[in-house]
Amino acid sequence: MSTIECTICGKEVKKLVKTQVEGTILEVCEGCVNYGEKVIEIGAKKSVQPNGLTDILIPMKEDETILVENYGKKIVEAREEKNLGREEFAKKIKEKESIIKRIENEEMRPDDGLIKKIENFLGIKLKEPYEKKKLQSKPAKGELTIGDVVELK
Repeated sequence: MSTIECTICGKEVKKLVKTQVEGTILEVCEGCVNYGEKVIEIGAKKSVQPNGLTDILIPMKEDETILVENYGKKIVEAREEKNLGREEFAKKIKEKESIIKRIENEEMRPDDGLIKKIENFLGIKLKEPYEKKKLQSKPAKGELTIGDVVELK
């Protein structure tokens, strides 16, 4: 079995453990796991791309969707196309104006029921299918690692 290099200390080991260190997921040896929190991936699939990056696809339900980017702006534009003020729009969908204001300013994410009401009334789509991907790269031999630069006490 070949050995792999730890991204923190650079030590050659047979097995690496995925660990979240200061918000970044790294593959580290058992000795460096205590510098972060161990990450457990359930049912993840890996595939190596030609550019050397490893895609980790996390399976999602087929019908799982996410809120589109700039959903607030999209709602405002659709509401204004129908010549509706915020207060009038809120009354028509039976919601508080303050809730609509917070959603349009993207200070609040609407729940699924409210999304459906807004989509149906304005004739827009606020959700889109989503496939979650995490990209990680392994350092090529001869490149510096964090362990080469950082001195641990």
